[in-house]
Amino acid sequence: MWPNPVEALQLTRTYQRRARLTYRLEIPSLGFEDAVARLSSCEFQHLILGIVKNTEPAYHFQLFLSPDASRVVACLGVSQRASKAHHL
Repeated sequence: MWPNPVEALQLTRTYQRRARLTYRLEIPSLGFEDAVARLSSCEFQHLILGIVKNTEPAYHFQLFLSPDASRVVACLGVSQRASKAHHL
């Protein structure tokens, strides 16, 4: 988990761009559109970020948690095999 909360609006903009790039580069992902929609309608001003890496299949999961880390606001997964090939 990241030690400091991040502004939800900043995360929304960042992950909207990353979603377009991931789609354009045809990188396999899970839940990207839903996560961006949840971020854009999020009730919190700041979120805590967490990551989970899975080795088989090789996916990086990005977690967006409420400020008190009591609930998951959004989650997405991006294939690491494809991202290494595209240097994401």
